Order: sequence, then C-alpha cells, then structure tokens
Amino acid sequence: MVNCGFTKELAISIEESYHKLYHVSDKWVADKLAQASIDGYVTLAFGLRLRTPLLKQVVMGTSKTPYEAAAEGRTAGNALGQSYCMLNSRAGSEFMGKVRESEHRLKIKPCAQIHDAGYFLMRDEMATLLYTNEHMVKAVSWQEDPAIQNPHVKMSGELSIFYPNWAHEASLKNDATIPEIKARIAKHIKDLQDGKA
Repeated sequence: MVNCGFTKELAISIEESYHKLYHVSDKWVADKLAQASIDGYVTLAFGLRLRTPLLKQVVMGTSKTPYEAAAEGRTAGNALGQSYCMLNSRAGSEFMGKVRESEHRLKIKPCAQIHDAGYFLMRDEMATLLYTNEHMVKAVSWQEDPAIQNPHVKMSGELSIFYPNWAHEASLKNDATIPEIKARIAKHIKDLQDGKA
C-alpha cells in the first residue's frame, strides 16, 4: 500500500489472487518448512542445506511464535525458490564448456549472469548465432534433478539478440533456420528505423 499507493482493499485482493494462483507453490514451501522444523534445515537446489535452528525449537504459526523464528521461516521459504536460480549458472557453465571445445571458443564470451538470464557477447556471424541458439537452449532446458521434474512443467528458454544496445531486444525461435533468423533481424532493424522497437 505504501510503496505502490494501492488501497488496502486492492492490496488484499492482489495478495489473495497471488496465493490462489500459486497455491501449489505455497503448499510446497509450507511442507518443506514443516520438514525443516523436524530436521533443523531446508534442502535447497542441488542438495544445499540451509540451517533453520529456530524452526526446530518452536511451534510455528501461532501467536506465540517468536518473531525471529517467523523471520527464519520467511528466509528459508525465499531460499527454497531462489536457490533454483542456480539452474541458470548451471546452464551457463554447461554451455561455456561446450563453447570452449568448439570452433566458437574465441567468438562467444560470457559477460553477465543474473537469476533468470545469461548474457554473452558474440561475433556477428550466422554460424556462431546458430550454435548458440542450439546449445544454449539445450542447456537451459536441463531438467535432470528429480526435484524439478514434472510432466506438466518443462524448463525452457529462448535466445535474444540485443541490437544496437541492451534496450532493444529481438527474440529468436528455438531451432530457427537461417532464413527465419534473417527475417527476424530484418524486422527488428525495420522496427528500429520506424521507432517501434
């Protein structure tokens, strides 16, 4: 309400809608925190353990739950989801491992990784672009960890070109052909010239 200027009613409605939409995720986190109150830790992505000593010592969810324990629960809950941002780092490492063994080793350089994207500088060559569009997309589609395997939710991603700077993005279809890529780039350049991009 304070940060966005929402009315109390709108803020409550947004929160209720969020929890309705993400009820499966909410339950997953609640189940993990319940287990943490027994184990004294939560298991994050790739087996990383975050200690939760206060959760093990108190009864959660009551008016008598100490503030510090509730805060530890929120931190652990956030860490459960955010730890899976390491999937992006894993994908970047896999991709760069392939790049370093390929003919493109001097043509693709990592320049930034954030929680949901990897950024690379690459030569303006079609073969390098095709290689990246194939192998980077495969790397981000990795779903071998049993914790993230789901028949309904598949990991995926797509490659984007930023030209003439980071403010102007042109996404490419996965497995795009050379004519499709050329058409997409031509459209992007025309949109730039027309002030649409």
